[in-house]
Amino acid sequence: MMTTTLTLLTFIVGLFLGTLLNIAIIRLPREQRLLGWPRCTRTGEPLAWWQLLPLVGWGLQRGRASNGKPLHWIYPLVELLTALVLALLYSQYGFSAAFFYLAFVCVVLIVTGAIDWLYRYIYTFVILGAALLALLLSLVVPHLNMLNAGLGAFVAGVVFIFLYLLAKLLFPGKAAPFGMGDVYLGIFIGAALGLTRLGAALIYGVLLAGLVAAAIIIARRLLRQNSMPEYISYGTYLCIGAIFYVVIWGLG
Repeated sequence: MMTTTLTLLTFIVGLFLGTLLNIAIIRLPREQRLLGWPRCTRTGEPLAWWQLLPLVGWGLQRGRASNGKPLHWIYPLVELLTALVLALLYSQYGFSAAFFYLAFVCVVLIVTGAIDWLYRYIYTFVILGAALLALLLSLVVPHLNMLNAGLGAFVAGVVFIFLYLLAKLLFPGKAAPFGMGDVYLGIFIGAALGLTRLGAALIYGVLLAGLVAAAIIIARRLLRQNSMPEYISYGTYLCIGAIFYVVIWGLG
């Protein structure tokens, strides 16, 4: 009974944490700051307190701003995903060092994935700063060590640099579908989970991105859906895959 109650409370805390993450997701690209009362992304008006309630605020507005423009679906998804991740991690680890460490990893991935989806941009200081912190935390978190984390970051960096250069070669004169932000993201995943978990943590995102890319190619060529995007937010899929790995396999 106590475990169920704590899991539910963790889920609720995760919803409110998701609201805070949304503030970062909105403000980093648009305003370059985090402080100050949140404002509507459509009208610029200060939000009422009830509009900040996770899921509820979006639902009461029926997904629309006061001027009738739709609010992006990614914001309630971030809140729900954050809550689910925290609840699942708590059910496996309790309030242990592993729980807080993996929660930190997932928070970075959620913010990075959402911003990349919305703006196709990954913030260097956020992702590399998080990678450095992950390296330092590997000294104190069970089932991690500095050597494994360092090798994970190095190998991921080398592999992703190769993919970046290959993308530049294959798509000259265009915005390459694989950018330096993806390289930095790979370094973070390698540092956060270590070399021994790197391949497994990346494979889910790579497969998911491949399936989406294949679907877009089919839609553009066979169904003649020219409105389909030419490139995908590759980093978002890597983030989703790494989150899935963390929730399922953790530090095992």
